[in-house]
Amino acid sequence: SRLNALPERSTCTCRFSPSCPSAMIYICKGACMPCKACGVACTTCSTSVNHCCAWVSNLFGHITQNPLGGYVIGTWCAMGVVLVCMAYTASKVTCDDPTMAVFYVDIGLTGLHSGFAYYIQRQLVYALGDVPPNTMSHSEIAAKARHIMLHDIGFCLYFFLFGASFFYNCTVFDDLSTCEGTGPAWVAAALMIFYGFGIANYVLCWFACQCCCGAFEPARSQPAAGGVIMGAPASDGRQ
Repeated sequence: SRLNALPERSTCTCRFSPSCPSAMIYICKGACMPCKACGVACTTCSTSVNHCCAWVSNLFGHITQNPLGGYVIGTWCAMGVVLVCMAYTASKVTCDDPTMAVFYVDIGLTGLHSGFAYYIQRQLVYALGDVPPNTMSHSEIAAKARHIMLHDIGFCLYFFLFGASFFYNCTVFDDLSTCEGTGPAWVAAALMIFYGFGIANYVLCWFACQCCCGAFEPARSQPAAGGVIMGAPASDGRQ
């Protein structure tokens, strides 16, 4: 018959032939594999970074979550740079005794500044007691800090050593200029001077902010004259 005379349609005999629709699915899936691999890699990296951040937060949480946390971390970072620069210069150059003394004095000062930053924060935290700092008023924190400044022997000694460190580094550039290859030491000495300016202003601003904010706290906590306290029972005229 006429129907029998029609040629038969070709069928796909090979599953993986490019002419088969099913083969296109596998080709598309193969093209998506690099994207999936990138997604898995990004997820793994993100998880690792989150774990590292959590570990660092737990390690330094007792510092960053207390008053003067920025001062402590900033001091450690700055003194780390000074220590590396001075130690590298001392190991690479050979200079006269006055210049070599600059390297070792500043290396010692890095330990002094780093140790005191942690010490003074611990003293303040100890003075605050078991009360979380974020629940205390600014005036209370300022009062504790003022007491430490006036009565702590460590703070009194460091006050003079801090000034001596600043002025000493202002005078070392003449000694450094007499020796070749002291570029990193110049950077370290300049950073020590900048640290002196920065920390002096930071402490003054921090203490001033605590005092100023504390001065306005009683005004916010007390109701205005003739005002009504929300939640208080209304007066009925009886004594």
